[in-house]
Amino acid sequence: MTTILRFMKGSVRSGQRLAAALLALCLTLGLLPVSANAGQPSKPFAAAASDVTGRGGETVDVTVSLEPGYAADYDDAFWAYTMRLQYDPQVLTLQGAVSDEADAEHFDADTSVAGTVYVQADSFGSGIAGFVMEQADVFTLTFTVNKDAAPGATDILLQEGSYTLDTEAVEIESLSGAQVTIENDAPTAADIGLDGTPAVGQTLTGGYKYADREGNAEGTSAYQWYAASDAAGTDRTVIQEATDKSLALTAALQSKYLFFEVTPIAEGGATTGTAALSVATGPVEGIRETAAVTIGQASGLQGATVAVPVKLTDASAGIGSYGMRLSFDSSALEVTDIAGPGGELFDSGFDNEAGWLSASWADISGGDEALEMGDKLFTVTFKIKTDAAYGNYALKVADEADLRQFTVTDVAAYETVKTLTAGSVEVYAPSSAAQPDKEIITVDVKDAGSASGGAVAKAQIERTKKADGTKSDKVVLTADQAKQTVASIIAAGSKMANIIITDTKDEVSEVNVTVPKDAGQLIRDAKIGLGIVTDNVKVQIPAASLQDFTDELYFRFVPIKSEAGKQEAKARAEKDAAVKAAAGELGVTVVGRPMTIETNLQGREVTLVMPLKGVTLSQAELAGLGIFIEHSDGTKELLHGKLVTYDSGVQGVEFKVNKFSTFTLVKTDGAAHEAYVKGYADGTFRPERTITRAEIASILARTVTLPATTADIAYGDVPSGYWAKNVISSVTTMGLMKGYADGTFGAEKPITRAELASLAAKLMDGTTAVSDAGKGFTDTAGTWAEAAIKQVQSAGIIKGYEDGSFLPNKPVTRAEAVAIVNKLLGRDASSAQAAGATWRDVPGTHWAYRDILEASVTHRYTMNAEGREQWSAND
Repeated sequence: MTTILRFMKGSVRSGQRLAAALLALCLTLGLLPVSANAGQPSKPFAAAASDVTGRGGETVDVTVSLEPGYAADYDDAFWAYTMRLQYDPQVLTLQGAVSDEADAEHFDADTSVAGTVYVQADSFGSGIAGFVMEQADVFTLTFTVNKDAAPGATDILLQEGSYTLDTEAVEIESLSGAQVTIENDAPTAADIGLDGTPAVGQTLTGGYKYADREGNAEGTSAYQWYAASDAAGTDRTVIQEATDKSLALTAALQSKYLFFEVTPIAEGGATTGTAALSVATGPVEGIRETAAVTIGQASGLQGATVAVPVKLTDASAGIGSYGMRLSFDSSALEVTDIAGPGGELFDSGFDNEAGWLSASWADISGGDEALEMGDKLFTVTFKIKTDAAYGNYALKVADEADLRQFTVTDVAAYETVKTLTAGSVEVYAPSSAAQPDKEIITVDVKDAGSASGGAVAKAQIERTKKADGTKSDKVVLTADQAKQTVASIIAAGSKMANIIITDTKDEVSEVNVTVPKDAGQLIRDAKIGLGIVTDNVKVQIPAASLQDFTDELYFRFVPIKSEAGKQEAKARAEKDAAVKAAAGELGVTVVGRPMTIETNLQGREVTLVMPLKGVTLSQAELAGLGIFIEHSDGTKELLHGKLVTYDSGVQGVEFKVNKFSTFTLVKTDGAAHEAYVKGYADGTFRPERTITRAEIASILARTVTLPATTADIAYGDVPSGYWAKNVISSVTTMGLMKGYADGTFGAEKPITRAELASLAAKLMDGTTAVSDAGKGFTDTAGTWAEAAIKQVQSAGIIKGYEDGSFLPNKPVTRAEAVAIVNKLLGRDASSAQAAGATWRDVPGTHWAYRDILEASVTHRYTMNAEGREQWSAND
C-alpha cells in the first residue's frame, strides 16, 4: 500500500495522472497484484531475448520479453518500459520496423544508429487496465543474416532497460541477451570429369559442378593433378606444379593414369569445402600417329557411272578404324554403291536427296587386319544424272574437325593426327568426234552359244586417256543394240549373248559397262543371259539372275596389274584363316591378275572365269589353285573352281558367286593337315560320347590362330594342375570362350549345340553377312545364341533336325564336333581313307567316318582339278 500512496502523491504530469487513475481503479476493483510469494525469496525483474538459428541470406526473428519480479509482500507489474540493445551490423541487417508484441498505446523504436535499437512503450492493451503483470513478449526484431557471414554465433546484447510500476522508472535488474547462431555449409564440388585426349602433346582439362547451399559465389578454388600406374590409383602421387584446371601432357606422363582433384572455395561463409577427386583417365598414349586420306577424282558423261576411290595415302602406323561422312551435289550425282575393304566390320549408308554418304570400318582382330599406307578405304560408285550441268562437283567432308564426320584411329583406338584431300567428279560434254585423249572403238556382241561365236550386233567403246597415262573404257548397250542382239540370239536358238571388250595393247585400267533400263527390259523379256568378256575376266549372267532386276545394270572391272598391287593382295590373302588352313606354313603365290569387280547386281548368281594367261603350271599346281575373294560387304572366302577353256590356247578358272569385290587367284602347294583330336588307348574313338568344354578348348588351341596372351585366367573349377588349364586361359584371352557368372568355366560340362554355334559364328570371322542369315529354328527364337545359330545355319556349318528344331541345349558328341570343326577350318574330308579301320568303333559306314579320319590322322594333301582336297598316296 506504501507503493500505491507514493504513486498517488506523485507528479501531476499527464502520464502520471493516467497511472494514478488506473491505480485507483485497480484499488477500487481489487485488481492490483497481492503477493502470493510470502516467505519466498524475492525475484528480480528480468528482460530476455530469444536465441535463434539461421543461415546466410535467411531472415530470423529475435523476440524480447519482460518478466515482472516479486517481493515478499507484493508482485511487480509495469505499465511502461524502455530498452536499448546492440547487435553486429556486419553480421545482421535489421529489416523493417520493430514489431510491438504487447499492444502498447505508445510505442517508439529508434533504429537510426546501425547496430543499436532503442525502444520505449507504455499502456499495454494486452495487460490488465494497461499493466503487464506476468512474463510477456514485448517486441520483436527481424534480421537478415548477411550471406557472407562466417559460421558461428553473434550476440544480441541488452545494454540497459527500465520498467515503471508507479511513476518512477526503475532499472531492470536482470538483462539476458541472445545469440544468433549462424549455420553455413561448406561449398561442394561434384561430377568431377576430364575433357581431352590422354595422349602426349594433348591437354586435359578438369571440370566440375560447384554448389554452395547459402549461395556464396565460388572464390579461388584449389586444383591438383595426380599420376598413377593403374586406374585404381594405388600409387597415386602429386604432379608438382600441376595446380591449374588444365594439364599439358608431356612424355614423362606416358603410360600413366591421371586424376584431377578440386577443393572448392567460396567467397564468403564457410569458405573451404572437401576435396573431390575424379576417376582415372588413361593410360596416356605416346605421340599420336599420323594419317592422310585422299578422296579420288573421276569424270564422265551425263548418265555415266563412275567410281571414286577413297584411299589411305599416308600413315605412320597401321590404321585400326575410320569413319567418314562425305557430302556431294545431289542435283548432279547419286550414289549407287559403296564398297568397303575386307575386314570384320564395315558399314555404309547414303541419302541421295540430302546429298551425303557415310562409311565406317573397324578392325577388331587386334591389329592383324590393320590398314596400311596405300590401302583403299572404300570406293563410291556414282551415277551422273542425265540432266547434270557440266563442271566439277566437290566430294568433301563438311567439318573435318568433327569426329562424327571424320575419324581415323590407330590400332590402339587412339585418334590420329589426320589430313584430308577432297575429291571431285567432273561432268564433261560429249563430243561426236574423237578427241586426242579419246577414241571410239566398235566391238562385237556375239552369240555365246555358237561354235563360231558369230557377231549378232555391234557396240561402241569410248576409250579415254586418264591422267596417269592408262585408259578407261565405257560401254553402253543401247536399246537398239539390245533389240538387234535379242532377235539374233532367239533366231539362233541360243541362250546367251556376250559383249566382247578387247584391249590388245593392255593399256586399259578400268572397264565400265552399263545396260540401261530399256535395254535390260528387252533382254529380260527374251529370257536370255548376258556375258561380258574382257581380256582379264569373263562374266556370265544367266537369264534367271536378270529376272525382276529392273534397275539400270552396271559393272566396273579394275584389273590389278602392278606388282605392288599383287603383293598387297597376296598379303591380305595370307592373313585369311581359310587360306592359312589350305596353305599351311608354305604361303601362297598370286597367279595372274587380281580383279576388282563392282556392280549393282548383288545377291544373284553369276559365273566368273579368270584367265591363266602367261601362266605355266603343272597339273598338281593347277589342282591347288584357289580363288581368294574379298567381298564388298567385308566378308572373305576361299573357293576352288574348275579348269575351263578361257580362249584359244588359254585355260581359265571358273567359279560362281553372288557377291562382288576383289578376286585373286592363288596357288597353294601341297600341304599337311595335323591331327587335332586323339582316340583312346584301347583303339576306340568313341564317336557318340559327348565332348566337354575343356576338350573343345584344347581343339581350338591347336587349330585356331588368334591374338592371345599368356595371362593366367582363374576359374573356380580349373585348378593349377588341371590338364587343360593353359588352353582354357588361351581360348579365353582369344575371346572365343568364357566362363559362367559364378566364376567357373564348366570344364567338365558337355558343350551344348548352342555354345558350339556361338563358337562357330566367332570363328567364321564375318564370312556370312547379317542379311544372309538363316531363318532359324522352331526352338531358338529369343534364345541367347539365336543370332549365332542363324549365322551358322546359313553357312551350312550346323544343321537342325527334320522336325524343324535345333535342340540348342543338347550336348554335342565327339563325331558331331569334328564334323563341325572340319567345316570351320575348310578341311575337306571327302577323300579321307585309311588303309585299315583306324578306330575299331568307327566303321567305314559310320556317317562321320571321313570327318573323324580328317580330324584324327595327320596327312598330306593336294587340291584336285575340281577344287577338292585329295589325300596324298603315301598317307
